[in-house]
Amino acid sequence: MGLPRMSLRSTRRSGRVPAWVPLGLVLAGFVWVLQGLQASADARGVGQVDLLRYRLDRGERYFSPAWRVRLERILTQGRELDARDPAALSGLRAELEALSFVEEVGDIEVVWPDGLVVPMKLREPVAALRVGEDYLPVAGDGTVLAGYAYAPHEVYGSWLPVLGPHRLVTELEPQPGPGAVITEPALVQAMAVVDSMQRHLHPDEQRILGRVLIDASAEHAPDGLPGGVRIELEGARAILFGRAPGSGHPGELPAHLKWQGVREGLVQLQSGAPWDLLDVRFDVPVAMTAADFERAVRDAAENGSKDE
Repeated sequence: MGLPRMSLRSTRRSGRVPAWVPLGLVLAGFVWVLQGLQASADARGVGQVDLLRYRLDRGERYFSPAWRVRLERILTQGRELDARDPAALSGLRAELEALSFVEEVGDIEVVWPDGLVVPMKLREPVAALRVGEDYLPVAGDGTVLAGYAYAPHEVYGSWLPVLGPHRLVTELEPQPGPGAVITEPALVQAMAVVDSMQRHLHPDEQRILGRVLIDASAEHAPDGLPGGVRIELEGARAILFGRAPGSGHPGELPAHLKWQGVREGLVQLQSGAPWDLLDVRFDVPVAMTAADFERAVRDAAENGSKDE
């Protein structure tokens, strides 16, 4: 069965989506249509498709300018394609599938006398990764996508969360590039936090949260308790998140309750009650200043020494 040739209006990420929506996205939400049209079949000959005359039917789906450049590079190199040549069609399909942001290319349909319809299922960026001085988008399956930028990408009106820490990424060999797949455990855990955030926070709440970096590299929190995932926010604020979602630890607070704690923290900020650190690891979230947290860490360390 080929990919359905259709486009949808924007299906932006939001919390509490019905169970059928992910299936709908897989089948239709990422399907785009590329049509190459010829100015004159009589002038060029039946079956000769001018690849530079195309239309990308994407609705309101995200599409990076860098992706268009890479797509047009392929079309420019091919320029004209004989729609009657199966090898030429297979070659075009293979080149498109090699693009980092293309997950799958469906069966190419020849529209006689001078057109092609090429259904493509695209990967959608959900996070960003700092590589050197620039950022690259990352898809939900961990694939690093094309599109270097000097700042985290803005997608559907909110910033992509950055996978960190940066020092960990700089130590990876080779350095991640478009087409690479993230396998480093700390980055994979950070991706789990990203997925959970998009499931439980509305896009408007993500915009209020602002630019974030998710650091899942520490095994323990600063107070010595297991679960060191930390979400760093702008303004030197941070959220102590505990273990990454999906860890399977029986004593871990469910992710949706943690995000409810984050939501309550955002309400406090908007109501004029600032905090430097928000701890959502337990049933009751705790917002505190940096000094309060340092004091709590010292007290915990002293109590631990007495117990010994």
